[in-house]
Amino acid sequence: MAEKKCEECKAGAPEWMVTFSDMTTLLLTFFVLLLSMASLDQRKIKEALGSLQGALGVLEAGRKSEMGKEEILSKMDFVQQIKKTQNQMLAGLRNYIEQANLSSQISVVKTDKGISVRIMDSVLFEPGSADILPSAIPILEKLAAVMRDTPYNILVEGHTDDIPIHTPKFPSNWELSTARAVSIVKFLISKGVKPEKLSAAGYAQYHPLVPNITPENRAKNRRVEINFVSPELAESNKNIFEENNSGGF
Repeated sequence: MAEKKCEECKAGAPEWMVTFSDMTTLLLTFFVLLLSMASLDQRKIKEALGSLQGALGVLEAGRKSEMGKEEILSKMDFVQQIKKTQNQMLAGLRNYIEQANLSSQISVVKTDKGISVRIMDSVLFEPGSADILPSAIPILEKLAAVMRDTPYNILVEGHTDDIPIHTPKFPSNWELSTARAVSIVKFLISKGVKPEKLSAAGYAQYHPLVPNITPENRAKNRRVEINFVSPELAESNKNIFEENNSGGF
């Protein structure tokens, strides 16, 4: 049986390519026309280019790509100063805790955002209360003295264990953890810490350090954390609970 011969290909470009080329040419003409009618603004053009580069993962929208030597050196100096201040603060806080024999109740850890001072609730409050104990005042005064001169922002967090509370003042652990954080913030303000550097948050039982399976673990989870958040990371979305494994006290 004779083999069928293939049809000869037609000369010239494929039909779809001609249509595609026409469309591309029309679009180019359209944008050239728009550009010729527009009033050019150099600043807006740079911002538009920055937005395009940001969409491509190169730069954030509207940011300039040029960075002078002075700006680079300034940023490096700032980072070095923050690290120096952080190390000094770590050393000072740890020395104070050791001298006060509070190592079993207070710890200092290094987090991705800065430094966290973790204080067991029994040091600060009676069970089920948000009123600061008189015996806790010297500790908080020492921390307030550090905060007054620090460039860090301060985030005070209240944490509870998983045992629910039901009182007229605190219907749940949310109210108790938040009230405790606010009590600490108010005390710090009364000792001269700038209110704009402070913030308070209550997390109830939902960010435990260890599983709530023993009385000892629950005692560790009932705590107040005073976080010194580095200025350059204050607006960051990094998780404050992620800590450096080598940073524990």
